[in-house]
Amino acid sequence: MYKKLSVIAVVVLCTIAMSSCRSALSVIPQATNTIAPISFGDLDLQRKDYIILNTISAEATLTAHFSDGTVKIDDPSGEFSLTWEKDKKTGEWSPDRIKGIVRLGYLSNDYDEELFNIPPYPHWIVRRLAIYRLINAAKIAGGDGVIEPLISTNVEQGKSNRDIVYKTTVSAKLIKIKTDSK
Repeated sequence: MYKKLSVIAVVVLCTIAMSSCRSALSVIPQATNTIAPISFGDLDLQRKDYIILNTISAEATLTAHFSDGTVKIDDPSGEFSLTWEKDKKTGEWSPDRIKGIVRLGYLSNDYDEELFNIPPYPHWIVRRLAIYRLINAAKIAGGDGVIEPLISTNVEQGKSNRDIVYKTTVSAKLIKIKTDSK
């Protein structure tokens, strides 16, 4: 009798341990950037305190395939691919297959405390990817911030009726704060 209870206890513990390992695997590898967008109304600088370097822009395109209980998002450049499965009992979505690293960018105060919880929403991911690329362009150009970024997303039918193509373009004026000359 004690052997049966011991075996059952070991099976239960192994099942719990294996299920916790499964949830650890569902973390989506990602790289995150943030930059401060500055509106002219909030800019507390005199015009002599900064220079506008130029207008920069970046874009991202993703393809999403929707089927019963799954959403698959592919980056055409091959950087990443994500698939979510919908739990039939709870109705919650969870990452199922993950390939590559998802690169996400955020404008200041454009994110919440769930930074690592990537939802199965292609429009959300393509927007973040375009912002990530804009931030990298700003860093390369030597900017300190961007003024009033414009974000535009187009949604088009893909190759089949279950495929949707998302394309986001982000553009903004790049500013450089003048340093003290003292």
